[in-house]
Amino acid sequence: MDSLKKLKRFSKIVSVLSKHGLDEILSRGSDFLHNEPTNEIFNANFNQRFRLVLEELGPTYIKFGQLLSNRKDLVPEALIDELKKLQDNVPPEEIDIKQKIRDEFGINPDEHFLTIDELPFAAASISQVYRATLLNGEEVIFKVKRSNIQKIIESDLALIRDIIHFLEKKYEKLQKLFISEIEKSFENSIIKELSLTNELQNIERFRKNFESNKDVYVPKTYADYSNNNFLCMEFIDGYKVNDVEKLHELGLDPKKIVQKGFDIYLKQLIEDGFFHADPHPGNIFIKKNGQIVFIDFGSMGILAINEKEALENVVIDFGLKNPKRIVRSLKKMAIKHYIDNEKQLERDIADIFDYLEYNTVDTIEVQIIIKKFNHILHNNHVLLPEYVYILMRGIALIEGIGQQLHADLNVQRSMRPYAVKLARQKFHPKHLSKKAIDNLKDVQDLINDLPEDTLKLIEKINHDNLSMNFKINEIDHIEKLMKDSINKIVLAILTLTFGIGASMLANTTIRPMIFDMPLLSWIGYLLSVFTAGCIIILVFRKK
Repeated sequence: MDSLKKLKRFSKIVSVLSKHGLDEILSRGSDFLHNEPTNEIFNANFNQRFRLVLEELGPTYIKFGQLLSNRKDLVPEALIDELKKLQDNVPPEEIDIKQKIRDEFGINPDEHFLTIDELPFAAASISQVYRATLLNGEEVIFKVKRSNIQKIIESDLALIRDIIHFLEKKYEKLQKLFISEIEKSFENSIIKELSLTNELQNIERFRKNFESNKDVYVPKTYADYSNNNFLCMEFIDGYKVNDVEKLHELGLDPKKIVQKGFDIYLKQLIEDGFFHADPHPGNIFIKKNGQIVFIDFGSMGILAINEKEALENVVIDFGLKNPKRIVRSLKKMAIKHYIDNEKQLERDIADIFDYLEYNTVDTIEVQIIIKKFNHILHNNHVLLPEYVYILMRGIALIEGIGQQLHADLNVQRSMRPYAVKLARQKFHPKHLSKKAIDNLKDVQDLINDLPEDTLKLIEKINHDNLSMNFKINEIDHIEKLMKDSINKIVLAILTLTFGIGASMLANTTIRPMIFDMPLLSWIGYLLSVFTAGCIIILVFRKK
């Protein structure tokens, strides 16, 4: 985006802000997005005007506002309530849909479709949707990306980056609000949403994850009529999940539907590491046979293996009620943090345990826990990966659907089987063995890399003409110390080896067996204990 275009776009932003009387944002930059109840800037009138500004500025800013509505750790609650009203519905673009199909796929639409509606039945900021019928009578929809939307959004993103960079340089307080990192996360998310090829791949991945689950129906896709600008998929004849009257008409129990939906969402989180980013009632449908259908796969939460393990550790630490370990896990997970007082952070987390302790299972509300957790993150300047906020919002939305259906969904009770399953997996001998092997490999890599790293250090010292002078008075003592250290490392490796071997043998049926475990496994564990004892003796003898 060249400077002239940026200047014109920035002038447009200033003009829209002034139009709605929000010049104060420009003059009070450091106060913006500062979560203080006494801050008069966040009155009802301001919040409404701010929403209108975002809607007028267009799709990029609407999407950014929607993202901010998920960040209770950053944005005041009153403003969040207003941002949730952001409408992605905009006037449809005039598109000759048949000509569009000809241009995109080089085919005659009349030879592939019985009917194609010329007017969209839904229009959003990035795309609009048309209905059609295939020659075999199957009803489908076309999701069609708006013209030039890619360029518009990319230009807006470039300008937003510049504005945020300027504000962070001018106002130091904003650095602790992690605006840059949030913008990067937003940019990554909206670029993915722009790709309809990405959405098609998401649908197919979701289908594979639920191919054996009869409670879930995933809409069919049609690759022959899909590309980066076009997505053709099955039209779903169903009803919104929160339509209580319709559920009763179909003879479906709302309580069972909500419980089923929550189980499905937990599977996405815990087992798949691939979950729907926006499970609001408009994106979840119920078929007449009771099957649950998710739609709109443009934005999905994805957990890498290490992220999934980190999240699991936090869940387990919460289960063990260990604030110190939770703080450690949060620091490992965090993209950035400015924790001034770790002891205070531990006490803040302990407050959540008090809430859980002094409330019955039936009276505990997940949204209150999430609110408390977000408050802790904000006060301690901890920025977690975007997927954490997405999944917290997802769980809160599912609980909200349960409340709408008067289903008395108990999130804690529903999560218990998954928590038990997770704990069993974490402490299963196979998992422990794999973890031990991974740790051993890390130690091996460290040892292998040490000579190379040492050579690099020496080269750097020589290159920089640095000199190092040591006065060694007790060379014999140092030699003995090195031998002791090597002995301890060898014994530690043997301890790990015996332990890993024993754990692997524990899952076999090699005879003879003692108490349902092979004798060889018992021997391995005993040797592991023996070598560990030797290490302890060496340590205490040294003392």
